[in-house]
Amino acid sequence: MTRGPLDVWVVDDDQSVRWVLEKALKQADMQTRSFERAEHLLEALGDGEPDVLITDVRMPGMSGIALLERLQGMRPDLPIIVITAHSDLENAVAAYKGGAFEYLPKPFDIDEAIELVHKAARLNGTEHDQEPPGSAMASMIGQAPAMQEVYRSIGRLSGSSMTVLITGESGTGKELVARALHEHSPRANKPFVALNTSAIASELLESELFGHEKGAFTGADARRIGRFEQADGGTLFLDEIGDMSPALQTRLLRVLAESEFYRVGGQVPIKVDVRVIAATNQDLARAVKESRFREDLYHRLNVIRINSPPLRQRRADIPLLLNHYLAEAAKELKTPAKAIDGGAIDMLRGYDWPGNCLLYTSDAADELT
Repeated sequence: MTRGPLDVWVVDDDQSVRWVLEKALKQADMQTRSFERAEHLLEALGDGEPDVLITDVRMPGMSGIALLERLQGMRPDLPIIVITAHSDLENAVAAYKGGAFEYLPKPFDIDEAIELVHKAARLNGTEHDQEPPGSAMASMIGQAPAMQEVYRSIGRLSGSSMTVLITGESGTGKELVARALHEHSPRANKPFVALNTSAIASELLESELFGHEKGAFTGADARRIGRFEQADGGTLFLDEIGDMSPALQTRLLRVLAESEFYRVGGQVPIKVDVRVIAATNQDLARAVKESRFREDLYHRLNVIRINSPPLRQRRADIPLLLNHYLAEAAKELKTPAKAIDGGAIDMLRGYDWPGNCLLYTSDAADELT
């Protein structure tokens, strides 16, 4: 059976965006129809249906997110690509939870958009979990392309409890990414427990993770519940996982494989249902080659990887971050928020940011008062 050209519909209140997409789609031998409002598209569905839909998020009348929700009931198999100039974590997660095939921030590369249309048509859409998002929102700020990749990854995983490995330099906000993954997962109403494994002495870390029974060792005057039990049903975030000792790596591998463990000094296995999110600033693949990290544990943790970008790779976000921290400082000090001039911003954009931190010191705070 011969298949005709792909039929792609576009909904966007910006005439220039509609024109660019129409021209590119036609050059790619696709048919296209364009609509200024979501309501107009819904009316047109009575006469036909596209192979792929491209929609903006913010439009007069019905928003793109509301359109997604409506189409989930009417055309659940229709692949939808969401484009938006207002690209943040909340919109990304809402788009994926609403059933979007892909989320594309403006300004987008037209070749990338055409390739996404082909990919969406080949796969004929995907199913997404329709659980409502968590009530909390991680404090993730950024519009740069590197941050958009992080948002998209969180959105794609919003219906999942898969193990995730977050990589990135110190100070890039890996725990914020982990919290966002938890808050937009089916475990959002269960505990999120964070532990920096490098901040605890290796001889104490086993008890910290798995707990201990009374009398298990000198000073163990009572039973102690470990972090795995505290996180039962929820998420356990293990930061700096690359510093874990070989013995504890072996125990962690067993928990991931069998979902059970023994407290230190315990005789009864304890079953838990915990999603593990690990983070590291090390090259674990190299650590495996150098026999510093178990290869089987590495593959268990590295099911899905998200890279948290350093600040020098997202310099466009520096004004957003500066304004956020200036507002936070002003709120804390109960003073009007200060502004920073363009020359200072340019200087800060040119800095290498080796620590990935925009902080204000007590001296800086004095300058704000």
